[in-house]
Amino acid sequence: MGRKPRVEYAGAIYHVIQRGNNREYIFERDSDKHFLLREIENRKVGTGFLLYGYVIMGNHYHLVLQSGEQPLSKVMHFINGSFGRYYISNCGRTGHVFEGRYKAIPVQNERYLLAVLRYVHRNPVRAGICRRAPNYLWSSDKFYRSNQKGFVDIDLLLDMLSTNRERAINQYIAFMEQEDKVDYEQLEALGDETFALKLQPPKEEPARKNLDQILKDTGISPADYELVKKKALGKETSFLLRPRMLGKQ
Repeated sequence: MGRKPRVEYAGAIYHVIQRGNNREYIFERDSDKHFLLREIENRKVGTGFLLYGYVIMGNHYHLVLQSGEQPLSKVMHFINGSFGRYYISNCGRTGHVFEGRYKAIPVQNERYLLAVLRYVHRNPVRAGICRRAPNYLWSSDKFYRSNQKGFVDIDLLLDMLSTNRERAINQYIAFMEQEDKVDYEQLEALGDETFALKLQPPKEEPARKNLDQILKDTGISPADYELVKKKALGKETSFLLRPRMLGKQ
């Protein structure tokens, strides 16, 4: 079965997941994580996407972003390509650094952003690395808790919680303490049923075969082929002539 085509359009929101090849640990050192973050920031400036959240684990990373001037495929090509060259050069390895292509889960709108952001920020908690999301250094959780603007675009989600920033941060912190009941990595899309249906590619209708094609597919002999054709043509002709004959009576 072929790969499903990516859903790409200006302003699309995605939950992006990229794993190391064979799930190998490619972000073991702090310097590796720092390099990836610098590349994300550089590409953010160059391509104009909005970054709502991230987490960098030992063998994979998550991004929650909204595409801007450039499609997601180009953004990820820049980020993964740059990190791949860096990793091969600094770690003395060859071959693929990342596992196949990244997974991009379309998110319908801002209503679903908070849920997937919590899933991303709580990734280290589920992995048993820390007890609470703020204890992990390599996620965007700290930007929301401390109201840091710039690299991570925090305003949209915090403003959804409250127009009062202090109250919004408190609500965010309370929301992050709740456990996720959905594995957001297994979804094909995050949204309502209408959104999911829109993302499905249209089904191709099977091509209709004419009589010649049907007969040839049966492996019929040339003589029988001509006989069947004559009979079919005779029936078709008699049907067409029947109204005229009735009209003469």
